[in-house]
Amino acid sequence: MTYREAIEFLETLYDSEKDIKPRYPDSLDEYYAFLELLGNPQEGLRGFHIAGTKGKGSTAYILSEILKSQGYRVGLFLSPHIFDIRERIQINGEWIGEADFARHMEKIKPYVRARGWRSVFEILTTMAFLHFKEKEVDFCVFEVGLGGRLDATNVIRVEDGIITSISLDHTHVLGDTVEEIAREKCGIIKEGMRIISQPQRRSVERIIRKMVREKKAGVYFLGEEIPFEVVRASLNGTEFYFADRKYTVSLIGRHQALNVGVALASADMAGVVEDEEKIEEALKNLSFPGRFQILKDDPLIIADGAHNVDSARRLKETVEEVLGENVSLIYGSLRRKDVRGILGVLKDIAKEIYFVPVNSPRSHTPEHLKEEAVLLGISGEVCETLERALSFASRNPPVLITGSLYLCAEAVKLFSAPPVPERP
Repeated sequence: MTYREAIEFLETLYDSEKDIKPRYPDSLDEYYAFLELLGNPQEGLRGFHIAGTKGKGSTAYILSEILKSQGYRVGLFLSPHIFDIRERIQINGEWIGEADFARHMEKIKPYVRARGWRSVFEILTTMAFLHFKEKEVDFCVFEVGLGGRLDATNVIRVEDGIITSISLDHTHVLGDTVEEIAREKCGIIKEGMRIISQPQRRSVERIIRKMVREKKAGVYFLGEEIPFEVVRASLNGTEFYFADRKYTVSLIGRHQALNVGVALASADMAGVVEDEEKIEEALKNLSFPGRFQILKDDPLIIADGAHNVDSARRLKETVEEVLGENVSLIYGSLRRKDVRGILGVLKDIAKEIYFVPVNSPRSHTPEHLKEEAVLLGISGEVCETLERALSFASRNPPVLITGSLYLCAEAVKLFSAPPVPERP
C-alpha cells in the first residue's frame, strides 16, 4: 500500500470532524474488540492522558517538550492537524513518515469492518498505538479527541492524567450543562491514577474530586495543592511562578501559563524531572501553531482559536493585556457553536469585523455570522475568502484571526511553511 492509497482508504471512512451532525459511539466495546484483532497495541504504553475543553492540545504539546528535554523518546498524539494529517502522530516532534503511515494502514485495513465500522479518528488513534509501540517510545502523550469517557484514546491505561479548563462546548454530544460535560471529561480517570487539574469552577471541582475518590485515584489542583501564580503576559511570552520557581514560556497568554503549570506538575508527579535548567530552556523555545501565534510583525497579524465563550473571554483578556488596543477581527466558525455568545465577548476588542467561511463542510456561511452579529447590534463585512478579509483588515492593524481552529490553520498555512519536509 502506498501513502496515497492509505489516505484514499482513510477518506472512505466516517469522519466526525467533517460531519454536520456528528455521531458518536454508545460504548467502546466494538473498538476494544477491533484492537484485540490487532493484538491490543494500546497495552503496555506508559504515558499521560489529557482531557478538557480548552488548552488540552497546547498542554499535550508542552508536556511532550518537557519530557523530551529530559532525554526521553516521546510519542505525541494530537488533533486536529494544521498542515498535514501525519502531524497528529509524532515522536520527538517528528511526524510519522509516509512509509510508516502506509504500512500501519495496510495492517489495520483488513479489520476495519470486522467489528462494526471504525471511524477516521479511531483508525488514527490505533495507528498511534502501533507506531509508538513499534518505535519503543519511553512515554506517550495522548490528547483526547472529544469528551473523555467514550473517546477512542480512553482505552489506554496510564498512571497520569491532566484535566484542563472545562466549559460549555459540544453540548449536542456531551451534555447541556458544564457539570454534565465535566462528568464526560472525567471518564478518563481510572483507578490509582494521578490527576492534575487546572483551576475549575466550584461545581466542576466537586465533580472531579468525587470521581477521583470513587476511583481511588489522587488529584492535585493548580493554585490549591500546587502553588502557582501568573506574573504577566506580553508579546514576548508569559511569566509565572510554579512551586516557588519563576518560569518564562514563549507562548503568549495567562491561559498558556496554566497549560504549562499542569504539564510541569504532571511530569514532576510522574518522577521524570531531573534537569530543571533544561526544562526552563525548552519552555523559552515553544512554538505551537494557531495559539496566539504572531504570523506577521508588520502589519501585526495574529491567529488564535476561540471555539466557545470561555475561550473567547481568555482571548479578550490576552488581547487587552498584551496589545492594549482593539483589533481588526476576522472571524469564522463551524456550526453548533455559540456564535452569538462568542461575538458578544469579542465585540469589546474589535474596531472592525470581517466574517469569513471556514474550509470545512461544517462551516457557517459568512452571511449567517453577520445575521447573528446584527442581532447583537454588531456591524461587520462579509468576505468570500480569508485572503480578501486580510487585504482589508491589514490596512487597520493589529489583525486578529479567530473563531474555529480550522480557520487559524488556514491562516498559518498562508504565512508559514510546514515545520518538517515531506518525506517519500
